[in-house]
Amino acid sequence: MKLIMSFLEKYLMPLSDKVTSNKLLNAIKDACILTSPFTVVGSLAGLVSQQANYWFGEWGIPLDGILGCIINAFANINTVAMGMTGLVVVLASSYNYSNQLRANKTGDKCVPLVACIVSLIAYIATIPNAIDVGDSTITAFQINFFNYEGMFTGMIIGLASSFLYYHLVNSKYTIKLPGQVPPMVLNSFLSIIPFFVIMVIFSVIKEVVVLCGYASLQALITEFIISPLNGIGTGLPAVILVIIIMQLLWFFGVHGFSIMWGLISVLWMPIFYEHIQMYVETGSFDGITQVAPNTLCNVYAMIGGSGSTLALVVLLLVLGKKGSAERSIGKVAIIPGLFGINEPVTFGLPIVLNPIMFLPFVFVPVINAIIGYFATSWGWVNHLVVLNSGVEPIFVNAWVLGAFTISPVILCIVLFIVDLILYYPFVKLQIKQNSIEAQNEGVTLE
Repeated sequence: MKLIMSFLEKYLMPLSDKVTSNKLLNAIKDACILTSPFTVVGSLAGLVSQQANYWFGEWGIPLDGILGCIINAFANINTVAMGMTGLVVVLASSYNYSNQLRANKTGDKCVPLVACIVSLIAYIATIPNAIDVGDSTITAFQINFFNYEGMFTGMIIGLASSFLYYHLVNSKYTIKLPGQVPPMVLNSFLSIIPFFVIMVIFSVIKEVVVLCGYASLQALITEFIISPLNGIGTGLPAVILVIIIMQLLWFFGVHGFSIMWGLISVLWMPIFYEHIQMYVETGSFDGITQVAPNTLCNVYAMIGGSGSTLALVVLLLVLGKKGSAERSIGKVAIIPGLFGINEPVTFGLPIVLNPIMFLPFVFVPVINAIIGYFATSWGWVNHLVVLNSGVEPIFVNAWVLGAFTISPVILCIVLFIVDLILYYPFVKLQIKQNSIEAQNEGVTLE
């Protein structure tokens, strides 16, 4: 263990220092962290709504009156909080990057608030504003441009727009006013030419994208990221590749599961449906010869959410000192983690753009998938053959999917123990790093 810790300190610490000093990466990381309140509130509200609808339905309790209003309120919170994360990323990336660019510079004319507004309008300028409804076309925006599906494009535009605004507003190509003009009036006039240039650029980009045959800039970006993955198969190598891509996207603050699942579900779900039908018809696991890739990825590889972070959360609670940030994050993240929601720890620790957590976050799920694949294909563990509601907590979820047999639960417990062992040295290093940073800032933890 000391050898591992020494290796990590020697090679990961310097990389961590380089990352933390990079302005662009810092802006991206801070933007992703700022989405945390929205994703946590939205995820928890959705969890409450899902659990209430499922269990009250099972118990035959009517969802009307005040009870129905309360559940609908939680569902609405989920829709609004999660539905605006794309716009949050546009604003946050723009604000943080403009702050990074103007740091420690005298005479800088960049106003981060104005940069945010310009970036938001630039992003909206790239979005199609017409939706076909039956035989009619109405003027409206689709929600998928504002939620997590728009995060990647939104971040690109937020960063690019802020970069352009910063350099334009500090150039000689601005409207000059006398020094006695009030600051707000001066800032408004200074932004006129930069705003015009940025709007022209992104409006032209929108039209060029349409001329190229794409519905939107987002569709163009999605096609060039997702289309090369069309040849992905359904065996273990394919699962490993998908997991690595998802985890890399997550590491850079992009919702990897949401980006990948639209493609791979078309390839993977028919196998799972076939297994369900075979079990229904025969009542036996014997005829099932292939491991369903979707359940291998979602149930065994991702215990506690992407990155299999339930073990990480438990270690934060156990190893974190009383009153420390690590333990506080663990307390916030443990309940969502039991239901496969890992945004609190992903953006709270953070894991995003954190070199110390890169290796376990990306490769612990891969190790879980390999173990789960061979344990299932060798017949040590029953196949997962039930299409469940998706609202059960970890371990109970495996019990339900395994047709209420215990072997999938045992495998999940074994994998969780393996994850604890794999995450342990990295959590120790993270706590040590945080302690050093706190001491440098003059903060004393209890």
